[in-house]
Amino acid sequence: MDKVVCPGCGEEVSLRGVKAGDRIDCPNCANLTLRLKEENGRYFLVEIPQVSCPTCDRLIEVSEDLRPGDVLTCCGEDFLLTYEFGAYALREKSAKG
Repeated sequence: MDKVVCPGCGEEVSLRGVKAGDRIDCPNCANLTLRLKEENGRYFLVEIPQVSCPTCDRLIEVSEDLRPGDVLTCCGEDFLLTYEFGAYALREKSAKG
């Protein structure tokens, strides 16, 4: 298999030199980073979710092991990871924790 379809734009993406687990930036989608997965001999792309820091707007990738309620740190501040309406976001962690 030398091409798969991008879940963002529906265009074919070349897999030349790419193996399962590698990251791919779709040449047709802005700010969409994908990971090549393989399951039962079938290759497909999944989006690597990102959130932006509420303080500096830096994009941070949400790794597969993170879950809503986990804490991410940026700009010396702790933020809670949330997931609503199909998207991840960061919100300020309350003083109560």
